[in-house]
Amino acid sequence: MWVAAAALLAGVAARVVLLTVAPQYGFYGDHVDYVCWAREAVDVGVLELYTQPPGSCPALFYADNRPPAQIISSGANERLNYPPLAAYVFWLEGHLLHALDPERIANTLTARAVLSLSTTVAELIAALGVAALVLDVCSPLVASVAFAATWLAPPILADGPFWGQTESWILAPSIWMVWAMNRQRWALAGVLWGIALALKPSGIIMGPLWAYAFLFRTARAHVVGGAVLALITLNVLALPYWFASGITWLRATYLANYVYNLHWTTMMTFNVWYADLLLAGHLDSRTTLLGVTRDTWGTILLLLGLVAAGALIRRWETRAPGRTALAFVPLAALITLAAVTFPTRVHSTYTAFTVPFLIATACLIPRGRWPAAAMIVASTLQILSWQWGSLLAVHLLPNESSLPAARQAERRALRDRDRPREWALILLSLAATAATFVAIARDDDDARPPRREDA
Repeated sequence: MWVAAAALLAGVAARVVLLTVAPQYGFYGDHVDYVCWAREAVDVGVLELYTQPPGSCPALFYADNRPPAQIISSGANERLNYPPLAAYVFWLEGHLLHALDPERIANTLTARAVLSLSTTVAELIAALGVAALVLDVCSPLVASVAFAATWLAPPILADGPFWGQTESWILAPSIWMVWAMNRQRWALAGVLWGIALALKPSGIIMGPLWAYAFLFRTARAHVVGGAVLALITLNVLALPYWFASGITWLRATYLANYVYNLHWTTMMTFNVWYADLLLAGHLDSRTTLLGVTRDTWGTILLLLGLVAAGALIRRWETRAPGRTALAFVPLAALITLAAVTFPTRVHSTYTAFTVPFLIATACLIPRGRWPAAAMIVASTLQILSWQWGSLLAVHLLPNESSLPAARQAERRALRDRDRPREWALILLSLAATAATFVAIARDDDDARPPRREDA
């Protein structure tokens, strides 16, 4: 279709433009860490990424985003905290960067382009997956529009080529996993989930879809087999690391990310915990609220949100014949929304997980179009919120009292300036989330049936 072709070209052009400005204006820290890991994978060996920190690496740096740039030694010097399949990707990117730039300087256009290759491919696979999901019930033209909306979605562009982040690594296999689950192809779905889990710990966000499948699909043995196959896939990809350093890779990825580190109530995600941050001023997720830690409250709210999502989709799929073959699409939208709205320690880039599923759901459920559009706007602003520079979540530090009085007053003034737009973004995000739940709940019984009946 000409729509898809035009969108493909526009998306490529947009990514080229964003890559050219990313060294000066894009997010700096994560990209430099990625380059440091890629360099270490080549220099020391890919199997050593979990056992020793990479040290620093040369990086092009623009002070206050203004030229001239200077080359400095930079990097967080932290061991890799991504699972093994990501390690292999960094290893390949490290070799390519060495071939194109023997000095392997981070934050150059060359480094940005090399590190964006895998995410760009993943973004394209994700957009094709959304088109495949929509094609199950809509015309090829609508599927092409869904492809275009995903490929050109501002949160995807902000996350990948501009920020340099890798949420698309999760989205690419997860969207096709949902496609396979709709067809009850549990083995394929399991392998795809295993790939997502082997790329980023946040692949665990898709776990509730498997719980729903176990509860409400008759082929429970096949569902369990698919979930087991996901774990097998993850561990097969991690097998060299099991032999090289035992449990070290698991501790550095899943345990460090979700148990030991990141004790913030929110990492610039404008959800219920950013509202709590503005009201109570607590950023440490281990502090208590009504005698219970905020981490615990976040877990309780997440579980309630997931139960509500499951109950709503179960009602939705039983109201009209044929919807069973589509149920995992709106379910994925609600689960990802719950996952970024209710728990603590959610990163702003995680809102990108919602976007493809919201687009697909909007094509299947017309009432979901406006909530999807609102959440895309909110997600874009959240992902780019680090550029504001005076957010409460950036400036609220435990040792702020040690700063000079004038500096403390300056920081308070910056926070007061941003407070209205922070509240606006919180309300937009929460309203879009609630409206999506309502849109699915109110979807008409006589909605157009899918072309393919449930097998």
